[in-house]
Amino acid sequence: MKKHWLYYFSPCVIGIVISVIGIIAGLAGMQSSGGWSYILVLIFLPAILILTVADLLTKILTKGRVLHIWIIEAVVITILLIWFNNYYK
Repeated sequence: MKKHWLYYFSPCVIGIVISVIGIIAGLAGMQSSGGWSYILVLIFLPAILILTVADLLTKILTKGRVLHIWIIEAVVITILLIWFNNYYK
């Protein structure tokens, strides 16, 4: 059975891609920023780990139901953004 394309491009997967782009940008600008870009790597690495675990657990627990995956992952990402915003103030 073929899965819907939104199953593969869920909010957590999109967040992982954005985090990887942030890490690449941070590493690319390392010399010009004097090492300040290293902070981006330290912020995005835990985010990738958390988003990967959240994505896998959500897809296992919802048994592949796309609507449920999107709702749960959107809530998880909102909670993570609020937590990161309060933690890194």
